[in-house]
Amino acid sequence: MGLGLYQFPKEEKEFMQRLFFIVIAGILMSGCASEKKKQELERVSNIAYTTITDSIYSSMPGKITALNGRVYWHDVTEADNFIHVVDASSGKEVYSFGNMGDGPNDFAMPIPSVSTEGFYLSDLQKGIEHLFVFGEDGACHVDRGSLEKNSEVTRMLHVGKSTIIALTPGAENLFKVSCNGTTQAGGKFPLSEKVGNAFYLYQGNIDYNANRNRLVYSSMSFPYLATYSLDGCKLSLDKELSEKIDYTVQDGNLVTAKDSKRGAMELALTKNHIVTLDRDVVVEGEKPKGASPRDPSTLPHSLFIYDYELNLTHILNMQFPILRICGDSQGDVVYAIVLSPEYKLIQINISSINDSTVSYTHLRAHETGAYL
Repeated sequence: MGLGLYQFPKEEKEFMQRLFFIVIAGILMSGCASEKKKQELERVSNIAYTTITDSIYSSMPGKITALNGRVYWHDVTEADNFIHVVDASSGKEVYSFGNMGDGPNDFAMPIPSVSTEGFYLSDLQKGIEHLFVFGEDGACHVDRGSLEKNSEVTRMLHVGKSTIIALTPGAENLFKVSCNGTTQAGGKFPLSEKVGNAFYLYQGNIDYNANRNRLVYSSMSFPYLATYSLDGCKLSLDKELSEKIDYTVQDGNLVTAKDSKRGAMELALTKNHIVTLDRDVVVEGEKPKGASPRDPSTLPHSLFIYDYELNLTHILNMQFPILRICGDSQGDVVYAIVLSPEYKLIQINISSINDSTVSYTHLRAHETGAYL
């Protein structure tokens, strides 16, 4: 007797076919729902802000940092008292310090940063470092020290008393960590090519959230974000966020396409969010071609809000150009220097993005001009 294939009854066969299609449809719908949940974000158009002071008298305010209710802003056009300290609650300037010059306590290439210890002014060209700490009496105390000279460092952060994280875009590694008398190089460059212009190509911003033990790096030349965790002197890459970069290598240098998207201008960390200053092309349009780099009216108006898993959750579309931002890692406040119509210092509590009174627009991530 020959063996043959079993023939299902007609009714059972039709039932199994229907069941098969139901299962497949369920899988596809589940995948679409997951993708929608991942890609949908909210654009916020009228979030409230508070003006701290409109007395930012500078043609080019530089880096700003915040610590313990005070905002430090750097006037890069001034030689004397170029760091200004503003009390965020009163809006009053409470202190100014830092002089450019050749004296032993003067600065040539100052790098401002904050840590839990206080406000640091470092100069790796002269090998000096000053720590400014406000006492309970409101007086500012200065601790003057020295650093090893290093021309490779372009950004620097202090983690506690004994650890320094430096951005070294032109070196063999992206970062250099100094702690407890030892130095360890680490970090991953956004691109794998070895190029001669790495020092300029990988310039960017770094910030550290001590509560989360997260270092965040953002490139300025092209869209790229990365988070690292710190274990002693060792940095470990956690996550990266990038998009395809159109470039060529010419005479050993990497050259991005003329119309390629630039990276974020500024980076700030709060307790729960990573914030970048970028252009939302859907709302703002492309930057005018031929515009002068020094024309402040062409600055971006938008703050891109990420969680620490590098998911873009919100875009805050402000009503004025934004020049500088910094965050408070103890809360969810962002400080910004904006042009309205002159430079002023404002604060935004981004935890209010969940407030039902704020105006939202739901959209797909690919419609924002953001890199996801």
